[in-house]
Amino acid sequence: MGGGTIVAAAATDAWQGTRGGVVRLFSRGDGQEEQRISGQLDRIPHQLEQASEAEQEQVRTALADRWRVKLAELLEEYPELEGELRALVEQVRASAPEAQQFFTQNNHSHDQSRQYVVQHGTIVIRDDPSARRGS
Repeated sequence: MGGGTIVAAAATDAWQGTRGGVVRLFSRGDGQEEQRISGQLDRIPHQLEQASEAEQEQVRTALADRWRVKLAELLEEYPELEGELRALVEQVRASAPEAQQFFTQNNHSHDQSRQYVVQHGTIVIRDDPSARRGS
């Protein structure tokens, strides 16, 4: 949820606090890393502003996915930062406007189709041939 939280905060008053928290997580006192991450974060609001209305969701999703990967790699290298990341995500979510905290997802299925749905997080599907109809 960290990647989505970062991107969602870019359009709110919580952005500066979020940005500062993410920079602290990644830089760990390294000035060069702080500059690199700051530059990447500073591009998020601009990318969202430049996207047309039709592109907004696609850009938001791509940015969230990119930051999810970055955060996962950071935690893989520094697992002790997990608590700090969780605290930052909760802080940002609590300060986000209500409209930023709730999501709606509509899924429609027809005939004998299957849906595997997840709104936040990861879903893993393992096909079990013995569970199929007619088996």
